Amino acid sequence: MSSEELEGLVSRYFTYTLTHEDENILEYLVEALPGLTLDEAFSRVYDELVPRGYSVIMFSSKGMNFIRISRKVAKLKKPLKQFLFLFLVTVASVAVTGYFTIINYNTIAEELNNRFSAGVPPIDPYIGTISFLVGVLAPLMCHELGHYVVSRRAGIPVTYPLPIPAPLVSPVGTFGAFIRSHHPPKDLKRLALVGISGPLAGVTLSVTLYVFSYLSSPRISQDIALSALKAGLISEIRVVPLITLFIDRLIEVKEVVLLSPIAMAAWFLLLVHFANLLPVGQLDGGHVVRSLTNIRAHSMLSHVIIVATILVSFVQPNLLWLGVFSVLAWLISGRSPHYGVANLNSKLGMKDKWFFSFLYTLLLLLTLPVVA
Repeated sequence: MSSEELEGLVSRYFTYTLTHEDENILEYLVEALPGLTLDEAFSRVYDELVPRGYSVIMFSSKGMNFIRISRKVAKLKKPLKQFLFLFLVTVASVAVTGYFTIINYNTIAEELNNRFSAGVPPIDPYIGTISFLVGVLAPLMCHELGHYVVSRRAGIPVTYPLPIPAPLVSPVGTFGAFIRSHHPPKDLKRLALVGISGPLAGVTLSVTLYVFSYLSSPRISQDIALSALKAGLISEIRVVPLITLFIDRLIEVKEVVLLSPIAMAAWFLLLVHFANLLPVGQLDGGHVVRSLTNIRAHSMLSHVIIVATILVSFVQPNLLWLGVFSVLAWLISGRSPHYGVANLNSKLGMKDKWFFSFLYTLLLLLTLPVVA
């Protein structure tokens, strides 16, 4: 679009005065037209320009409102071939990891049966591999699809979810997935929705899968479990998500549950979700906390969390992974201020603040790592 066309679009919703122009941006002093609030007028400009690849922000200075529009179009490529390739490679990666996990599980089950007559049924390698594949990819892809769908409904151009294969390196064969966007959400409510949508979908499905796989996991007597522990055939889980403790107490199993590979995958994904909910940088938790606070508070809290997780990892070595993750998250996306939203004047209503605070706190508590 030419400068004249951009100005024509702005004039549909604002009275304006050009205050700055160069080869990269156009900046206008604006006031909403009668019948429109400032936020409504900006929302309509955003909805028309951002899908076309233009960047637009609104901010205030000395009591005046300004809109800044990029003159260059940033086309977001949606590499379907790249998505399909990464998805297929990730499927293969998770399947290979799952297959060897099932084989190892069956070896342990056979040893328990031979030495202690534990009666642990083996898992068919092919059925088990498919179950493991679904148990890992379903929560991860639902997580990213949550971000994708909400982002698209909010008018934010995003790529397809791009999976990250990690054969035999990750316990589940993948490091998750990600989506890319060149544009910040329109306002704080949409930032909160984008941030919370992925964890909400992923945690819900992970908990559901954990419950079903926990109920179907074999039980062994405490005597056999103690003997197997001494023999080094099995090991205790030292760190568990808080929700799994509630499930264990609710079901009240008297025997020792030998978690199946699918249950272990769900357990692992719940801990991954907790790490992703940390209010650090551009993590999902960072998006939610940024929507509830401001740039300065978000930055301070990020640094406090990093220091806290490092200290905790020294005190409790079983949580070393959490300290390492938070530092990596900060190095990758937390050293610069959170980009926030396009409408820098936007505010989150009190009802929305309570709603997103409740959801965020609930997800944190459900996935909270507890040293057993």
